[in-house]
Amino acid sequence: MRRSLRAVFLLLSLTLIGMILDGCWSRREIEELALIMAAALDAEGENQVRLSAFIINPREIGGGQPMGAGGGGGTRMPGEIVTAVADNFAEATRRLEEHIPRRVFWAHNRVIILGDGLARRGLQSLDWFSRDRQMRLDTVVVLTEGEARRVLDLPPGIELNPGRIITGILNSHVILKVELKDLFAMWQARGDNPVVPRVVLLSPDEHSGSKLQGREGRPGGGGEGGEGREAPPAQAAPAAVRFDGAGVFKDDKLVGYLDHLETLGTMWLRGEVREGVITFNCPAHPEGQVAVRFYRSQTKVKPHVEGDKIRFLVKITAEGDLTEHTCDDSLKDPAQVRAMEEALRREVEKRAEAALDKAQKELKADIFGFGEVLHRQEPKFWKQVQDHWNEIFAGVEVKVEPRMEVRRVGMTYASVEAIRGNTGGKKTSPGGR
Repeated sequence: MRRSLRAVFLLLSLTLIGMILDGCWSRREIEELALIMAAALDAEGENQVRLSAFIINPREIGGGQPMGAGGGGGTRMPGEIVTAVADNFAEATRRLEEHIPRRVFWAHNRVIILGDGLARRGLQSLDWFSRDRQMRLDTVVVLTEGEARRVLDLPPGIELNPGRIITGILNSHVILKVELKDLFAMWQARGDNPVVPRVVLLSPDEHSGSKLQGREGRPGGGGEGGEGREAPPAQAAPAAVRFDGAGVFKDDKLVGYLDHLETLGTMWLRGEVREGVITFNCPAHPEGQVAVRFYRSQTKVKPHVEGDKIRFLVKITAEGDLTEHTCDDSLKDPAQVRAMEEALRREVEKRAEAALDKAQKELKADIFGFGEVLHRQEPKFWKQVQDHWNEIFAGVEVKVEPRMEVRRVGMTYASVEAIRGNTGGKKTSPGGR
């Protein structure tokens, strides 16, 4: 009897396992999906939004003929740009499917591009992107002046689609990078304000440095202006992008921009610098230059509360290697290295002070997260100032103390010009032997 019950139980178990392994009820075959690789968000009219999506074409990036081979003779885009206008982005996503024969799939999206028209309306229109289960919170977010849709017109180059082009540049660790989760965290925190990197479109002339006429220098050009006419410069497709500065949000709306130097200062103050190069004039010989590549940095922010007054001490430490040195000084002398480190310290301080000056005097917005530091370390005092923190931040004293250390100076102590001058033009070894 027990054996019969065991046999029945085993049979039922095998049947259930077979039903479970038979397949997933919610599966989607890749042939049924439209894979979005980049999305551009713009304002449309007074109250509507426009969603433009770059949808990859598997036949162009897979096997078979390479792009540009066969029939047309021009460069074929590895995807298609589809646009939909609606009252919100949830509805716009559904309307995209009215134009394509596949189900829209967001899990492969790499970048969200905000047009400044939508950004000035406010970030509340992005609520759908924080809720949809297909959305990846590590998707990068960038801002552009004018129409975000134009960024999707980037021609394929080293990378095949605009999503990979933008994320590839941001992954270099030398540019401010903001992901979707970072944007929502800065937006929701009372002691912080969002800062989003700004992407600038480059024309073929700006990208190549040549003086091209019309669109003849662009791959596949000459046929997009209609009847051979040159398209207006404002509508010409971009040849490349460059990151230049960042947009600042206050009360969830775009209120202004930081330039390149101010953005670098913001990165130092927020502790988001990973690596990069700083170039400055030689301390004793302004005609020469020094370049230091830093590869390790740390920022610590300490608030000091005395009565109703607040001060912040920002300590920045970084280490780097000397990569170029055209000064006449010999680095055998430790005093010369210390002078170089002091000049490097002043350069970092200049960047930080430029960012502080812009944030406090003009934008009146805490874009460094100082309020969140105050919230964590002085929670009782924070409750008194949290409702009007941006106004208080504008008058807060901030002291920046950078400490830079040059660890390695390379294979020679002096510049090539200094070695040649000391030997009368005779060849010598880098060490002067």
